[in-house]
Amino acid sequence: MKRLLIYLTAIMLGLSSCEGYLDKLPLNTPSDQTFLATETEMQMALAGCYSALWLNHESMTFFLALDEASDIGYDRNTNALQSLGQGSADATNGIALSYWTGFYSGIAKCNYLLQNMNRGEANVDPATFAQIKAEARFLRALFYSYLIELYGDVPLITQVQSLADSNQPRTSKSQVADFIIKELTEAAAVLPATNNPTSGRASKGAALAIKARTALYNERWTDAISASSEVMAMEGSLYKLEDNYATLFRNEGQNSKEVIFSVQYLVGTNVHALYRLFGSRNALAHTNKKPAYQLADSWECTDGLPIDKSPLFNPKDPYKNRDPRLGYTLAVPGSVFLGYQFETHGDSLKCWNYLTNTRVNNLEATHAYATFTGLCWRKYANVEDRLAINDCEMNTILIRYAEVLLTYAEAKIKAGQIDASVLEAINKVRNRPSVKMPPVTTTDPTQLFYAVCKERKYELSGEGLRLFDIRRWKIAEVVMNQPLLGRMKKSYPDRAPRIDAYGNAFYENIPVANQGESADFKMRVVDKRTFNPARDYVWPIPYIERQTNPSLTQNPNYE
Repeated sequence: MKRLLIYLTAIMLGLSSCEGYLDKLPLNTPSDQTFLATETEMQMALAGCYSALWLNHESMTFFLALDEASDIGYDRNTNALQSLGQGSADATNGIALSYWTGFYSGIAKCNYLLQNMNRGEANVDPATFAQIKAEARFLRALFYSYLIELYGDVPLITQVQSLADSNQPRTSKSQVADFIIKELTEAAAVLPATNNPTSGRASKGAALAIKARTALYNERWTDAISASSEVMAMEGSLYKLEDNYATLFRNEGQNSKEVIFSVQYLVGTNVHALYRLFGSRNALAHTNKKPAYQLADSWECTDGLPIDKSPLFNPKDPYKNRDPRLGYTLAVPGSVFLGYQFETHGDSLKCWNYLTNTRVNNLEATHAYATFTGLCWRKYANVEDRLAINDCEMNTILIRYAEVLLTYAEAKIKAGQIDASVLEAINKVRNRPSVKMPPVTTTDPTQLFYAVCKERKYELSGEGLRLFDIRRWKIAEVVMNQPLLGRMKKSYPDRAPRIDAYGNAFYENIPVANQGESADFKMRVVDKRTFNPARDYVWPIPYIERQTNPSLTQNPNYE
């Protein structure tokens, strides 16, 4: 773009003495008339497209935040995300606005690149040109995939917009899903069949994996099966399950062959604050984002039975004999977390600091803002970040190979194509060396579907997918229409809760403290929630967007 300096110089010199001067282009910055004429400029524009992945909530990667608006998590801060979880959001909700504008900003950058990159096509190697184009199409499709799952029908915009044509109406979710699947199919045909998770660049496998996810969410079973099958065909050469599940969420796991696509962070460029948001009070973090107590009761015992059916479950020692992924996902009482003994019992006034091998005051029992649920998120909370709790640079995984396997299994079940490959896909996830849970053996379609639903909860909790699962399975109206609970302060419940077919816990026969009542020996109500099935399966279209674009309609029953 022409700089003000040019105009000022022209005025000083006089227009007559510099005829044609204003038509010249800046010498040291790109011009909007020629930008994208070189490979360097195209790569710069593409980097701008990727930067939209840094959309965040309170320095928390955008997709991870979504779990706190679902049945498995809670945002302690009084904010727009908390109101979405409570079912009290309206069209002025700040998260609904920031995600809408964030994704459309990313889409606009992609559209600009795609529409104008032909300016420099002759100056760029054809293979490089094609790859840049495919990456931009991948990112645009990815942003649309989140938009349709959060808001339903959204405007499908594929060109740079002028003011005259900016008032675009909403396009049906089905049509946008068709567009996403087509874009990802064509991008996958061009993108390299490589796996370098710390590059942050789109690959063939990433395009196919997001295509499979989008197809699954939109009941395109054939597309979901074919796309996930293509990724599965790369197992061994490019992708494989990580032997140690916990490694995936530590610094040493960022290059794991299980990671298909992740959002990149680097101190000095962009960082997140997951240590502060997830970590314990003892470890000098704030525990702003908390897992629900109900989540801890979801994982099976090591015999493959739910805790209300297994003889291995001991209510007085509830985390013993459980699926190892419980302890990999959550910090539970009795474990070591961020270098400290993690204990939330109200009388546990001292605990061990294993970093210094000393006994210290136990803030988990005494601090007013220690975890209200008796649990912390363990994924992405790493002791290496303890000295820079707001400047964490570990990448966050947007999609990984385990999800692809479960997508394949669910799509095959829904398509009525149950065969040995379905059980193999599920049991690969359950049988990784650090998990070793009993295999699923049923071939009954209903029971096998429930097995996949539970497996997604066991495997993927804390990774930003739960909100979409409870919506598409139409169980949000059940799991979100109950209070989010915390453990009794000085004891555990004396019996197991009821566990339903989806692996969800319900506490009808376990005492729960009323508002203002002591929770020492009763379950604590952490958050009161309601869910209106006639409204809350989608977020509201932001108020300001409808004011500036009268062509936008509102989702049902939002003001």
